[in-house]
Amino acid sequence: MRYEKDIVFYISNTIIEKIDTCIKLASPNEASGFILGNIQEINNNNGDFSYNYYSVSFHCIKSSTGSTVSFLLDNDQKILELSDHLMKNENLKLIAILHSHPSGTTPSSTDKLNMKYYHNSGLKKFTHLIWIIVDSRNNEMNGFIYLSNKLTQINLILSAYE
Repeated sequence: MRYEKDIVFYISNTIIEKIDTCIKLASPNEASGFILGNIQEINNNNGDFSYNYYSVSFHCIKSSTGSTVSFLLDNDQKILELSDHLMKNENLKLIAILHSHPSGTTPSSTDKLNMKYYHNSGLKKFTHLIWIIVDSRNNEMNGFIYLSNKLTQINLILSAYE
């Protein structure tokens, strides 16, 4: 899998605690949620850019499927309505969709299909969306983004700021 060093996603201790609570509430099913925040574009003065994603809030989302192998609402319109509502109320961007796995942080084939589907949906809010997968056994996390129509791993920095 490709790795993108120019994209860093920062998750604060407060957000990590909320994610942990969300996972416990959803157990034994997969948990899911939206992370809202800000994206900082940095011009490296050589025509190259890097991007820092800063998490500000996390919202646990109850899955309509209630499954140990599926996490998203099965209704695209509901995803749009809920994310629009949260973004408007908090004046923040939807920067990540998070979900848990019973073990591991590698995207499943279903995850990959969903990531690609939303990336190619034509909706701007999903174009540079980070997908975070949490191992519900040990809370390890991994982050991914679709770039040039390829799944790419990014750097997650936990507890780096408050």
